[in-house]
Amino acid sequence: MNPIRTRRLSSDAEVRRIEMLYEYVPVSVVAALIGIVLCCIVLFGIISLEILKAWAAFMLSVAAGRVWLWHMFGKADVRSSLSPRWEWMFAAGAVLSGLGWGALFGPLYPPPLHPDAQMFMLLSVVVIAFTGAVFLALSHISFWLFTLPVVLPAFAQYLLGMGLGGQAKWTMIAATGCIAVLIAVQIKLNRSNTVNLERTAKTESLLAEQEAIFESSPIGIAVIDDERIVKCNGRLAELLGQRMQDLTESSLHEHFLNAQEAAHFFDDRSSAFDKGHLAQGLYRLRRANGTELWGEFSGRKMADGQTHSVWMIADATERVASDRRAPPRGKASAPSPKH
Repeated sequence: MNPIRTRRLSSDAEVRRIEMLYEYVPVSVVAALIGIVLCCIVLFGIISLEILKAWAAFMLSVAAGRVWLWHMFGKADVRSSLSPRWEWMFAAGAVLSGLGWGALFGPLYPPPLHPDAQMFMLLSVVVIAFTGAVFLALSHISFWLFTLPVVLPAFAQYLLGMGLGGQAKWTMIAATGCIAVLIAVQIKLNRSNTVNLERTAKTESLLAEQEAIFESSPIGIAVIDDERIVKCNGRLAELLGQRMQDLTESSLHEHFLNAQEAAHFFDDRSSAFDKGHLAQGLYRLRRANGTELWGEFSGRKMADGQTHSVWMIADATERVASDRRAPPRGKASAPSPKH
């Protein structure tokens, strides 16, 4: 097992994790650009203009590189490539961003004559670190490679700059507490996201299997809400000679041969459902071209407490015709199909 991650994900969940990691790139880049502009405004005239210009150019280049990587990821087939490769490339952008923000407590740190600017730098690092915990919660690798270059220089700046006096001790205690909270937030978010990703992957896989069964069934299937078809498969559309789009949201009444046949169906359905039984029967239907067919219905009410029911509908026309042609057994004529 990968020692960096707390839990191994299935292949589908792992792919989705990397996809979600890259989905945050546009938002995080916009946030970074806002931070760059604010830092330039605060530090303008306080530190060397050359240093400030070099830092801004570096940060903008890193942001552009992350956007390019995000664009390339969107064009790639992640399932056919190695997810760790994409994660490490993402982490490379994260560590470069972290080094840039960490420079705020290095060559860009304001002198003591500007305490307000120093306080702004401290608040910026706190915000940046916590933002990273949220955006990078899906990747322990990226989180640590981004956070350590940001937090450690700030930690060292206050430790070395203030000496070992009482003020420094309280500052270090507060900083240590912030780091502990930051780590706790990241671990909690990572675990929560991991569980949600695994559940989502399993749900999507199950839905895909059910949809495949639904569409490939040789029998027509319909989900009916009271008297209206809300979903059907291609086989039912083929039986009725209509498009699936036309069947969906159409009234079931329209597809019976006549009103009497529809009334028989709804009476039988109500009787069976009221008793909690499976509803079954043969009913005459009308295709789009006006021809008649016998439909063998089998349906059950869905356990949602509402009016939805699921029906299997098979073409029984040939069987009914065969039964009618069969020689009678001790009777004058063959019995008609029962509803």
